[in-house]
Amino acid sequence: MNSKRTIPGQLNRLTLVTLLCLSTTVQAEETQQLPEMTVEGAAMSGSAIFPIQLEQTPVTTADTAALLERAPGANVNRNGPLTGIAQYRGMYADQVNVLVNGIHINTGGPNGMDTPLSYIPRAQLESLEVMRGIAPVSSGLETIGGTMKANAKTSHFSSGDEFTPSLDLMLGGASVDTSYSVNGFGALSNRNHRMHVYGSREKGDDYEFPGGTVTPSEYDRKNGGIGYGFQDNGHELGLNYRHNRTDDTGTPSLPMDIKYIDTDIFESEYSGTFGAYDVHGQLFYNDVDHKMNNFELRNPPMPMMTRENESTSEGLGFRADVGFAVGAGQLLLGTDGQFDEHDATVTDPVNNPNFYVEPYNDVKRDAFGLFAEWDSDIADDWDMQLGGRYTRVSSTAGNVSHFMAGVNPGITTLQNRFNDADKDNDQNNFDLVAKFDHAYSSQLGFNLEGGIKNRAPSYQQLYLWAPLQSTNGLADGNNYVGDIDLDSETAYEAGLGLDWNNPRGYLSPRIFYRYVKDYIQGTPSTDPVVIMVSTMGGDPNPLQWSNVDAMLYGLDMNWGASLGSNWSLDGVISYVRGKRDDISDDLYRIAPLNGSATLSYSAPKWWVGLEGIAYARQDKVSETNEESESSGYGLMNLRGGYDFTRDLSLTAGVENIFDREYQNHLSGINRVVNSDVPVGERVPGAGRSFFASLQYRFN
Repeated sequence: MNSKRTIPGQLNRLTLVTLLCLSTTVQAEETQQLPEMTVEGAAMSGSAIFPIQLEQTPVTTADTAALLERAPGANVNRNGPLTGIAQYRGMYADQVNVLVNGIHINTGGPNGMDTPLSYIPRAQLESLEVMRGIAPVSSGLETIGGTMKANAKTSHFSSGDEFTPSLDLMLGGASVDTSYSVNGFGALSNRNHRMHVYGSREKGDDYEFPGGTVTPSEYDRKNGGIGYGFQDNGHELGLNYRHNRTDDTGTPSLPMDIKYIDTDIFESEYSGTFGAYDVHGQLFYNDVDHKMNNFELRNPPMPMMTRENESTSEGLGFRADVGFAVGAGQLLLGTDGQFDEHDATVTDPVNNPNFYVEPYNDVKRDAFGLFAEWDSDIADDWDMQLGGRYTRVSSTAGNVSHFMAGVNPGITTLQNRFNDADKDNDQNNFDLVAKFDHAYSSQLGFNLEGGIKNRAPSYQQLYLWAPLQSTNGLADGNNYVGDIDLDSETAYEAGLGLDWNNPRGYLSPRIFYRYVKDYIQGTPSTDPVVIMVSTMGGDPNPLQWSNVDAMLYGLDMNWGASLGSNWSLDGVISYVRGKRDDISDDLYRIAPLNGSATLSYSAPKWWVGLEGIAYARQDKVSETNEESESSGYGLMNLRGGYDFTRDLSLTAGVENIFDREYQNHLSGINRVVNSDVPVGERVPGAGRSFFASLQYRFN
């Protein structure tokens, strides 16, 4: 790798400070009315919502999760082109509640290959929102790391009795991976009925970087569905079906690549009013069939080490809530549940038809919750939200088997030990949240929040009985084993922020502190049998999931300024520090100080935006996970759009204008031999890429 092309950490810190200072230096400009703000702050009771602006993001972006980098405090862990794992304030994967069309999707891959946001291609995305700070208890069953909401395009009721058609077609492509995307959405609606159908196809080759090609990083995804809605006299019913098919797709930071992911998702939702009561309900189901291997898109680590993993998963969920006035506020009472099943089997179809391992068999994880949340104006210019939740999570698993059991003493011991154990793990968790918003003036507001949040261990952390790298996308290269007796993570969090907004600009900083008792982290295994079996598999230092104590704290903010009637400047800055509290070590895969700023010019028929991105050096890394440090870097992107007519528009631009070679700290470590990226080195980001998309809308 050409390290001379990266930017020193000191320069990136200076760049970030410069971006921050820009928000104050523009005060000398003539006062102009700003366009619509990108944050809802003190005027809202409860949680501030940050809607990510999609207009200036490439529709050709394969990984929808990449858009999270535009939100304060949010980021994404990358293991491949479609496997972005949401991160918020240093917590990620199952710690972050990601809702897709308002529902929790039970992903099928034991290594996080089909993350929730992979089920909405960018071209189908209607909105992507991050709840800033502590998530309300009503936002989901387990929200210890926050809540994010992604919604796909859908049909909408019209005002008359006659049916009105609408159409949205998009064709796009990018040069860095010779990719293309095609998307279509059609709808028909009147005042009582709405219906829609949609479909997309995205395909790309291995992407290029200044030092070569990342192999394998190709992708191939098809997505489609239908939906129907009915409304009458204050009642509304919606039904939706979505099918996702991902074929050959690389994940160079994981032991295997995607052969296919075949997923069906069914959704139903009702809302209605009965007198003074607002009633809402959801029922949803998804089914995943997932196959991955290490020999079709890459060379196996050794000729005789060909492996294939087939996993299946089912998820059934529901939610029911009712809202009504109580005192000076609105009370929301509800219940929700998520019932998941998982199975996985590893085979060797190339060299050894007798080889098989069951990492997970008949795993069940059932979560059931009850919650109450009260939003109220407690005094002039003061809003309050109080919430409480009880969640019970019950997990269990069936017996497992290994083709070497009875032959290999170590494997025999681990298998028998697991099968003889009581595999039930029951967690009773209580969440409490309090939020206060004060409108000090028409331009300035303050917010204060505190809460206790919990998350029960994942099925991988409980039931991985043999030392393997099945870690829900953690991708640190270590073998892990689970612990059936793990306790829930419990976070104690406080936050303070302000929202300033006037015709010249806006500023919304937040500071936070979170102490996590029983944080689930891999620690060096002391079990001689585990160490022996892991050593035979190539890792003499396996880790075991354990409860430790940790803390995370930091600051994030979004800001913007008007530079004239057509010019605007908007930016985001995020910083989080994560470290162990029981020993002197840092947490794994925490984003360094980072920020972005976009200078935009908007005219009636066209717009252009120049974006600068800067990431500082990350030298606060986990020794336990053998994490390497990363250098800082800066990137520039240019994007623009032109409306030929009211219905036809073009978006085009250049990503990474100067073709910088860089490695995002949240990118995984390369596992692929005979690649332009050395094994064990962090996977580099994409080089210069020209992109364009043509969109036709009719309504």
